[in-house]
Amino acid sequence: MNDTQNPAIVVCAFNRPAALQRLLGSLQGAHYPPDRPVALHISIDRDETPAVREVLEVAQSFDWPHGPKQVALQAQHLGLLKHFYASGELACRYGSIILLEDDLLVAAPFYDYAWQALDTYRDDRRIAGISLYSLWFNGYTHHPFIPLPDDSDIFFLQVPYTQGQAFTQRQWEAFTQWQAESQHLSGRLPGLHEMFLHFDAEDWFPMRARYLVDSGRYYVFPRQSLASGAGDAGTHFAQPSYFFQVPLQNYHRHFKFQPFDDAPAVYDAFFEILPERLKRLAPAFKDYDICMDLNGTKARRDLSGKYVLTTRPARNAIRRFGRGMWPPEANLLYETPGDEIRLCAVEDLRWGSLAELAIRKANYEYATRHHPTGKKALIQFTLLGWLQKLGIKP
Repeated sequence: MNDTQNPAIVVCAFNRPAALQRLLGSLQGAHYPPDRPVALHISIDRDETPAVREVLEVAQSFDWPHGPKQVALQAQHLGLLKHFYASGELACRYGSIILLEDDLLVAAPFYDYAWQALDTYRDDRRIAGISLYSLWFNGYTHHPFIPLPDDSDIFFLQVPYTQGQAFTQRQWEAFTQWQAESQHLSGRLPGLHEMFLHFDAEDWFPMRARYLVDSGRYYVFPRQSLASGAGDAGTHFAQPSYFFQVPLQNYHRHFKFQPFDDAPAVYDAFFEILPERLKRLAPAFKDYDICMDLNGTKARRDLSGKYVLTTRPARNAIRRFGRGMWPPEANLLYETPGDEIRLCAVEDLRWGSLAELAIRKANYEYATRHHPTGKKALIQFTLLGWLQKLGIKP
């Protein structure tokens, strides 16, 4: 069995031969330790179609000189969810794995990052896994997410993102044990966005997110991506998407990590910095029992403190701050003047459709840095869209 110094690479594939070929090509060009073998396991979900047969041919013909290679065609069609669980179970065979879906690209030092991160956090039970993707957007607002800078190459987030991940056998078994014992496998859970109640049943992401929130665990994220989503059409997207493509870090091979307890950039499942981490940086809030809602996306049940720092409309604000600096926490550290962020009692928050619309408007203005598209450009872009729908090309 491999330890965290020697994780196996597990590739999940289905019916996208070109995507698999692209991923394998990026794996071929990556760096690997010269003194120990690296196993490659390609798991293919079964389907009696020409595309799956072509995927099998691509996998079987791929030359892997870095260690043992295994190509496994599933005995029956599993679907996305069961295939994820079957692939995750391989951590118990190999000791630790780097799990890649076939629509990804990896950077040259992805393996260096993954095994260094796995080795660093292998004994911290609060870490559920390692992401290879630097999550650049808030999944609820779809606006940019920028973690607070520090002197490390990583940050912590209570979201198990999908664009490449790694975990040890112990981390995977903690997840499956939680599933066997938990009373919170469905329904609303404080600290978890309601969006997770509406995912497709064939998606593993909501259950992993629920696990992190319920058990108080986090993922480690790189500040610069070691994997990128190509956005091929597939189970989730009928059309290709470029939304998940990010720049890849192709040069850095030695990464700087820091203990979870020392890190300032630790975020909950709503992309909000933990209150106690903020208090370390901004002592002005140390005497307040605060919770964070700088994005205005939390429901009342998700606000656990007596006071809240929020962009939600509110009465009787104790203190007010502007929202011109990036990331949003910087406005609190430097006490930016203004009235976009409020410190107030949770009971003084305003709810309802008008409040939600005000939050959406404020988030949009912040994301665009208060530089909206001009009316002339909007008219021109709208006209171009109509012409293209009519088949008139530029």
